[in-house]
Amino acid sequence: MRKRVLAPDRVMLLLALVPYLREHGPTPVPQLAAAFNVAPDLLRELVRFLGTAGVPGETLSYQDEDLFDIDWDALERDDVVSVTRTVAVDDAPRFAPAETAALIAGLQALTPMLPDEYARGAQQAAAKLGTALGAAAPMLSVTADPQDPRIPLVVSAIDAGRVLAFEYRDAAGRSSRRTADPIALTQHAGSWYLRAHCRDRDAERRFRVEQMSGVRVLDIAAEPHAPAGEETRPAFDLVVSLPAHVVPKVRGFDPEVIGEDAAGRVRVRVEAWHEGAAIRLVQAAPGEIVVEAPERAREAVRAWAVRALDAAERVPGSAGSLG
Repeated sequence: MRKRVLAPDRVMLLLALVPYLREHGPTPVPQLAAAFNVAPDLLRELVRFLGTAGVPGETLSYQDEDLFDIDWDALERDDVVSVTRTVAVDDAPRFAPAETAALIAGLQALTPMLPDEYARGAQQAAAKLGTALGAAAPMLSVTADPQDPRIPLVVSAIDAGRVLAFEYRDAAGRSSRRTADPIALTQHAGSWYLRAHCRDRDAERRFRVEQMSGVRVLDIAAEPHAPAGEETRPAFDLVVSLPAHVVPKVRGFDPEVIGEDAAGRVRVRVEAWHEGAAIRLVQAAPGEIVVEAPERAREAVRAWAVRALDAAERVPGSAGSLG
């Protein structure tokens, strides 16, 4: 049983008919009626009306070229709807390739955080946009692993107000067990970060999700803390210098080039939340990146280098071994 089509619905149906016919070409009335779940007689009535509709031209009056045109012979003789001229449709705003790419990137970023049903819808929408974008779509990626199984666990803990337990490996490679009250999950420079109150340190911390392992949601209620957005540890500018050919290696840190010297070294600025970011940055190209500021970041890299050298010297046969 077909539903009654009210005036507002008829307008929406007309708006949908034109792009449908542009995509599918001449279509028999029964097939078109089935596609839109309306009576064939109503569809014929709307198509006839469409042939008298249009957009006024520069003179604010309707000329022949300002109206939709229908293949009337095909409609009357064969009961087939064929639009031979459209107006205004070609002037509709369209997404530029960069805008389409941004939408795909946003859908990819959201997918790991959505319930399965909505995640599938986001993936399908991204695939359709990718088809429209063409060859550039396969090159788009927001995170190294958009299906990271840790993300849904973190999201569920935030939503349910439960404590998270996990093993965490810091920038220096040291591992420790942590329990934390999750506050927010954010993405920066291609990586996911958990903002949480660490119960083991009794302080707020920002954990890089890819450095978390064995993530578990405990059946323990998380204690309330500052709502997301009220940052207690502000970001700071990390300034480093590096050879120009190394810049592509640190793209994931979203670097901003602020200068270049005659020797071809480039100075870049990176937004960081913790001194450990300086260590991860240096690890991208050991021996070629120099941390210039702030001093606490330089000290963190210096201490990491000393620990790494000490560890190497304790390994028999290593380059740094004294034996």
